[in-house]
Amino acid sequence: MKRHAINCTPIPPIPIKRSTALILVHNQLGYRHPTAWGIGGASNPAFEDNIAALLSAFRETSKSKPLQDRPTILHIQHRSVWTDSPLNTSHVGPYGIDGESKRGVDFLECATPLIGGKPVRTFDEPTQAQAQAQAQASDLACVKDAEQNEYHAETLMTSHEHSIFINTPLLKILEERGITTVVFAGLTLERSISTAVRTAQNLAVVGKWGGHGNRVDTPTSALYTDGEHVYADYEEGQERDPDDMETPFAVKMPRIILVTDGTRAFGIEGVDAETVHKVHIASLGEFAEMRVTEEVVTALGGGGAE
Repeated sequence: MKRHAINCTPIPPIPIKRSTALILVHNQLGYRHPTAWGIGGASNPAFEDNIAALLSAFRETSKSKPLQDRPTILHIQHRSVWTDSPLNTSHVGPYGIDGESKRGVDFLECATPLIGGKPVRTFDEPTQAQAQAQAQASDLACVKDAEQNEYHAETLMTSHEHSIFINTPLLKILEERGITTVVFAGLTLERSISTAVRTAQNLAVVGKWGGHGNRVDTPTSALYTDGEHVYADYEEGQERDPDDMETPFAVKMPRIILVTDGTRAFGIEGVDAETVHKVHIASLGEFAEMRVTEEVVTALGGGGAE
């Protein structure tokens, strides 16, 4: 097994296979509302360009793979239950590129899913009968790009609160598809992204999702990755867990990556957005591998550390 420290430079390669997932969280037009998300502005002006680059990289590097072996691209759309939210289905505002009227719940131009060979800017949840029919047909939204004759595997999922794990099928998707490498990007850093990263790591630690988790107390500095799972060796002389017969490792957990410039924060009274962004990134270093867009794109292309 090739070992790489999980928070070092250069980045360990990211596998281009079914066990890898790009999870794009709440990339929606309603986040262009000028005051709903805070009065201190928005961080990271390059956010939309970076989301577009991540999505393009995952699609492009998957071309040579059979459909069933391609990474999962999961688009999560927040549909607020509160009618005063810009992400409620009833809300419309001047959110288009040129200020044209658009539903706030719909996808940003940079993060548009591909379904049926066409961009999906408006996603409405299917009826129960339609959902059952879709589930029977496939567990993936397998779509064909009619112009380039290329197939992609992209999935749409709805959340109704800031946590993408609560009252959603996300954990089931991760378990059933055997996802061991997750790349998180999207909105907003101080709300849904922070919650998602912390929850994913907590579930991994207890072995709820992928691997057996942190069975013994292992320092973060001792962790390393083979590109998919995160591991740590037993310390010399440490007593083995009698139930652990499959691996010589104290830790075997999914690899969780947060794209630090693939997310955006909003300011609050007295604290500007860039400061909010920096503080949250610093606090999440204990829960995920922190990488920038360029590193992730390079690692997908096979240019990561060997």
